[in-house]
Amino acid sequence: MIDICQEMQVQLMTAFPCRYLPSVIRVKEALDQGEIGEVMAVKGYNRGRMPGGWFVDPVRSGGGALLDHTVHVADLLNWMLGVQPRVVHAEKGTLFHHIPVEDSGIVHLEFANGVIGVIDTSWSRNPVFPYWGDVKLDIIGTQGIIRMDAFAQVNEVFSIEQGRARYSYFGDKMDYYMLQDFVNCILEGRPVAITGEDGYAAAEVALSAYDYLERRSKSII
Repeated sequence: MIDICQEMQVQLMTAFPCRYLPSVIRVKEALDQGEIGEVMAVKGYNRGRMPGGWFVDPVRSGGGALLDHTVHVADLLNWMLGVQPRVVHAEKGTLFHHIPVEDSGIVHLEFANGVIGVIDTSWSRNPVFPYWGDVKLDIIGTQGIIRMDAFAQVNEVFSIEQGRARYSYFGDKMDYYMLQDFVNCILEGRPVAITGEDGYAAAEVALSAYDYLERRSKSII
């Protein structure tokens, strides 16, 4: 896709809408300004509901929750830290659903600048959970800690009709902001904010996790 778009001289943008959340943007600004000193370690969370459909077909999806949810957090970390991981270790399992792909995983990272990272990725939110999932970051620096909850703007609704509590999200529409920016980039002739190469780099993290697990299973056998 990257090569073809370059050949045809058209723009390719990867759909990573989390970059457009105000809380995410503020974290990026804080890190750029050195507000917590030198970053030492990071932990990202992306835990949601099992989507079903082609997502759980390994032939069409290429993987399960490890691929689906790792890429979004990996992109945020690559973008915020300005470097990519040089070492990837992982664990995965099918713990919550009877499906042919994994629904949970942990990815351990060592970035090129020495920062240690962990991504908690799963389809662990069952139907009675108040919201579909989360995107969170814990960033530890030499002079402070940042804790970010991207979807914290919610009202708690206790519904007799639904028979359970739920979160009613009133926060910013990240998909809208992303599409608006993409359209404006095309109309104004500006480079897109999240390139195909960015998408490739994030996918490479998840695929490296699968590669590690495959090599480890062969060594055990």
